Amino acid sequence: MNHLVFLDAQAGELEKIVSGTKNMVLKELNPSRPAGQAIRRGDNLYFLRSREDCALRVRAAVVRVFNFSNQPGEDQSHFLKEMQTRLLLTEDQYNHWSAKQAVLLVEFEAATKIPVIEISREKVKDRSDWIAFEEFSCIT
Repeated sequence: MNHLVFLDAQAGELEKIVSGTKNMVLKELNPSRPAGQAIRRGDNLYFLRSREDCALRVRAAVVRVFNFSNQPGEDQSHFLKEMQTRLLLTEDQYNHWSAKQAVLLVEFEAATKIPVIEISREKVKDRSDWIAFEEFSCIT
């Protein structure tokens, strides 16, 4: 499965991924929303610089997925601090993700630049979450 991943342009996430310093991203798990397509080892992540961007430039392969939910006695902020060398969160991002009840931490490897693929604004209207797709024809 392939996944469109929307990044934070102000935090320079795409640049960190391309340089190889960032190799993990976060995805919110919202129990009130349908589960959608699960993310698994071997899936491909295609990164967009921001929610407004329409140009795919970088691809990476998922190597590991961690599901983390705040349970009584657990501290999500501590867990995020432990993963900070892979996540490279800004202070604002750290504060944002620390407040979430449940998140997926998705570790990837081999982030590589690819020839630009333009996605269709008409086919990709809801940009509130990652988008799973089988074929590029679904999004271009």
